[in-house]
Amino acid sequence: MTATFCAGTLLAGVASADPAPDLAEAVASARGHCGPLTVDPRVDRAADIVNQSTYDYVDHTARDVPADDPHPAAIVKDLGIEGAKTYALQGAALDDADAIRGLLVQGFSVIPDCGYTSIGTSRLYEPESGFHLLVVVLVGP
Repeated sequence: MTATFCAGTLLAGVASADPAPDLAEAVASARGHCGPLTVDPRVDRAADIVNQSTYDYVDHTARDVPADDPHPAAIVKDLGIEGAKTYALQGAALDDADAIRGLLVQGFSVIPDCGYTSIGTSRLYEPESGFHLLVVVLVGP
């Protein structure tokens, strides 16, 4: 089922996803002593796929359950990204700041792991619910 979902999602466009450099900066500052994360457009796309699936669920237009597995290895692999470690963090709230805080709290034990080297981010706003939906995908070798 995951492969079918991923393949269909990879072909669909994410019309309203926005990059979230402030979100990447928040994650980078929470990493403490770790080296910088590399922003990878392919990992951004993985974050968009995860976020769009949540958006579609909240918007009641989803054909499948959201891709909310904290380890989106199948999505990352389908995008041709090499990496043994993957982790997706999500935040949702009625304002961006609270969504970022929620995402950082969810990732308190993952973000400081220096084994992650690449980051992708996605930001969507769902107008019917008023939710700001944020996703960070971390990938490491």
